[in-house]
Amino acid sequence: MPFAALIAFAFFAMQASAQVHRCKDASGKLTYSDQPCASGQNGEIIERQKSREQILEERLQAAEANERKYRSQAAQQEVQMFEQQQRLSVMPPSRQPAAQDKAASRQCKEAQKELEFVSSIRTLSQNEKRMRTNAAITSVNAACGSNTQLMQEPPKVVVQPRSSGHPQMVTDQHGRSCSVFGSTATCN
Repeated sequence: MPFAALIAFAFFAMQASAQVHRCKDASGKLTYSDQPCASGQNGEIIERQKSREQILEERLQAAEANERKYRSQAAQQEVQMFEQQQRLSVMPPSRQPAAQDKAASRQCKEAQKELEFVSSIRTLSQNEKRMRTNAAITSVNAACGSNTQLMQEPPKVVVQPRSSGHPQMVTDQHGRSCSVFGSTATCN
């Protein structure tokens, strides 16, 4: 959860905190309430009402604990991946999974299907489609043991505002400056 959202949640949730009373009536029945016990009931306060600062501090501590947990999990995954790579690199070639075996695996088929799906989406911007397609290609490469090249960012042409009667300055895909006058371009 983003830090700002956590702060906003904590601020709005502060109104909900109250002290908790445990009450016991004459028949021995226990009830818990945010209101003091009624007359004729024995009771005690289980948890005192907390200040806004105490609530905010508890929530921040919980958020920090979650962050530490997620970082620890990520570190464990990295260690496991590193150990797996080490085992594969030490394994004799005859015992390593063949690329042919990977290409026939269920994970490979699923990754290829996802790539096909992402490639067919027509409602995405060019950058979004390139990023999603590259992610799908990476999954296919990992699952199938292939080495398909990723889509590269298209060359950018920077056009400066045109002034009347003067050549227009353009930067081509190789970073060279070109002056355009009418339909003629001259590059340095």
